[in-house]
Amino acid sequence: MPSRFPHLPATLHRLLEAGPWQGTPTELYAALEPHRVEPWPANPASLSLWMKHHAGTHGVSVEAHHTGERRVLRLARAANGLDSATIPPDNAAFWSFPTWLALLEALPRLEGSGEVTLAFDLGSSRIAQTIPTGWLFQVVGRWAAQFPQAREVRVYPGAVEVSTVWPLG
Repeated sequence: MPSRFPHLPATLHRLLEAGPWQGTPTELYAALEPHRVEPWPANPASLSLWMKHHAGTHGVSVEAHHTGERRVLRLARAANGLDSATIPPDNAAFWSFPTWLALLEALPRLEGSGEVTLAFDLGSSRIAQTIPTGWLFQVVGRWAAQFPQAREVRVYPGAVEVSTVWPLG
């Protein structure tokens, strides 16, 4: 089935070339508007709906949460987030990988000191651990052998409470 908005994924990837993006659906719609190529979502609500159902299949990770006053989206490039600039730990952005192998291939680009939080989704539960960056290779190898059925693997910079930034839904 052809994509309803065939130009939208490439436009999102161009927006994310500079790194993760955060803002309201209205702000996202305005940021993408200069690159509009028809067919295009009619409004921020239709863009949000498309993002909810289709962004992940196009390599864009989306997290949505409410601040109490407004809805905020966090977007990051899923498949190659490690090519982006370093993400500050206080914005809860993350790198997402569809498999353990994809993460292992990206590990050489994730160098440095400090801690990261490694988390993975088993469908009915999520497991996470904060570890020194230098231990990633060993921990990923151990978890990949123990939990080969993981549906998504995420790496958050710094120590993160995963249940608050990646709730089961």
